Amino acid sequence: MTATRRTAAPCVPMLVVGMCCLALWDGHSAFAADDMAILDAIADARSQLKAPSVPRSVFSRAATEQIVELSPNSQHVAYLRGEPGKRSLWLLDTESEQSQRVLPQTDATALFWSQDSQWLFLQSPATLAALAIDGQRSRVIARLNDHVRHQVISRDPARADALVLLEQSLPFAQKPHSRLLRITAEAKTEILLEDYRPIAGALLGANGELAAWKVIEHDRQRILHRDANGSPSTLTECVDLQRCGLISIAEHGAGVWLNANFGRDLAGLQRLAPDGAIQQAFEDPAGIADLDHVVVDPLTQQPLIASLRSPQPQLHGLTDAAKHVLNQLQRLLPRRDLKVQPGHGERALWLVSERDSSMPRAKWHLYAPASGELRGVLSTLADDSEMPVAARAARKWPISWRALDGMRLHGFLSLPPGRDPATVPLLVSVHGGPWSASAPSYSAFTHFFVNRGYAVFEPNFRGSTGHGRDYTLAAKGDFGNGRVQRDIVDGTRRLLANGVGDANRVAIIGGSFGGYSALLGATFQPDLFRLAIAALPPSDFAWTLRWAVSESDLAVTDGIPLSTRFRLLGVDVEDQAIQARLHAESPLANADVLRRPVVLFAGGQDERVAIRSVTHYAAVLRHLDKDVTLLIEPEIGHGSDDPLTREAYLYLAESKLHEHLGSAEPEARSAALADYLKRHLR
Repeated sequence: MTATRRTAAPCVPMLVVGMCCLALWDGHSAFAADDMAILDAIADARSQLKAPSVPRSVFSRAATEQIVELSPNSQHVAYLRGEPGKRSLWLLDTESEQSQRVLPQTDATALFWSQDSQWLFLQSPATLAALAIDGQRSRVIARLNDHVRHQVISRDPARADALVLLEQSLPFAQKPHSRLLRITAEAKTEILLEDYRPIAGALLGANGELAAWKVIEHDRQRILHRDANGSPSTLTECVDLQRCGLISIAEHGAGVWLNANFGRDLAGLQRLAPDGAIQQAFEDPAGIADLDHVVVDPLTQQPLIASLRSPQPQLHGLTDAAKHVLNQLQRLLPRRDLKVQPGHGERALWLVSERDSSMPRAKWHLYAPASGELRGVLSTLADDSEMPVAARAARKWPISWRALDGMRLHGFLSLPPGRDPATVPLLVSVHGGPWSASAPSYSAFTHFFVNRGYAVFEPNFRGSTGHGRDYTLAAKGDFGNGRVQRDIVDGTRRLLANGVGDANRVAIIGGSFGGYSALLGATFQPDLFRLAIAALPPSDFAWTLRWAVSESDLAVTDGIPLSTRFRLLGVDVEDQAIQARLHAESPLANADVLRRPVVLFAGGQDERVAIRSVTHYAAVLRHLDKDVTLLIEPEIGHGSDDPLTREAYLYLAESKLHEHLGSAEPEARSAALADYLKRHLR
């Protein structure tokens, strides 16, 4: 394998997105600053060459998760190649850069190194196996998920050949229990902790003793440790959906590192002292994004790097050494979404993955902090020969706008290269959840529509995650034809006012909650949205919430009860007034006023949105002689990785956009796709 070596690069300034608001609130200059990101995106699109059309089938393939792990001593990189269920396991020697296939086939879905870097643990849906890297020993050390649930928590900091495994009884078990287990490469098991409550995380000290753990009790999470007498004692509680994720034990027993928002809006790095006091260590300097995750030293477990993901990926060094490394990496790989796995020690190597919003797959590098040398590795994992460079030129631009009530909102805009953005159709793509978010990373669906000549707007309306607790709670349960939907409308109109999109060719698309929003748009904003494309959508949010509490797969997840989460997020399923309002504002209750066409996708095995709620809505529309298209895939659940199913979704969406917006006609159907549509299209 030939490595790409880069040892120097000029410093390229990072793009700074204007952060201000409408003149109505903060003056003309502030108004211009927020719109500047939109204008920059327009100028960038106009300056590029028009992208060639990429076959639809390329975008319909589900992205295979890349599983690549650096050993703590940085001497090897373990990685999986191939499709899920039939992958092969490989080891890269970081000195020689030679790769060796260790297993020709494995169903492993996760890899974990032992603390001494001599053992590799492979987790599959049914087993946990240990493999010595010298190739002399391997064995299955645990059978997983037999009437219980298992989760690998961490490698054992004190035992060179052990992992820490969490075992939970299934919800509604007659005798619920949780166990924290130490399991060695020799298949020896030790119980570290047992509790009748769900255990939501645990940390071991350098001596291998249990130092802190988290349990869920009713509507709160408790972080516990052992007091001077060895008895469990509560350090703190997280209530009202506060974040309090365990990271690691602080040096010299000085507390616990948390990803938390105690006393703050944004989640950041906080230290929980042994006396329960909270010390703030890091928060987004721009005051916009929650802490996503923290990179720790593989041996000392001390925080090195803070990662932010919204509105754009950022890494912040937490030590002087980490800051130096990041400065060098960002010079060598400017304006890239970087993820790092550090080795331990001054001479250790770091594994770096490089992406941006236009790269379907990561590129991998080894970086030597001591010399500043960056080497490209694992080129076979970054093969994107089917995706021409020109087709990947479109990037996601983070943008902001003000809702009419003054709240500043965030989202992403992608524009087709080489076209006049004012003349292209505008597609508003709404994320699901609703307690989720569109991310700054690559999206195959977004890039498919951009490649076909659409401007794509992905709004993170209030209620979305990633921008602080206040941002998430600001929805206040107004998920009907209310404030949340108006956020999406306000953002769409802001783009149109800035010269993005043909106002006569705007459509709205989404899955799950995003599909519900699409139906709301077609029902209540027909002057703006000419077509709605809704996958797996609730047609009545109130009914779906009540069903989810007792019937969906979310109803049987561990932790805080789903009904409690809904209540804390402003949609109490027991509050009759809230339920009545949501129903009255639902697409189902207002089917008679719909005057725009809708396209519906439903899954026969959907465990989160009952298929009968989708088919009933379609039947009501058909009875009212509305323009409705329905595709039912009996075998899929709440989403699908099947390439043909995904291609059918893209083809049908593109066909209807062509029909109703006058956009480009889709490429011809293959025989397999034509047969699929014949069987599943209603």
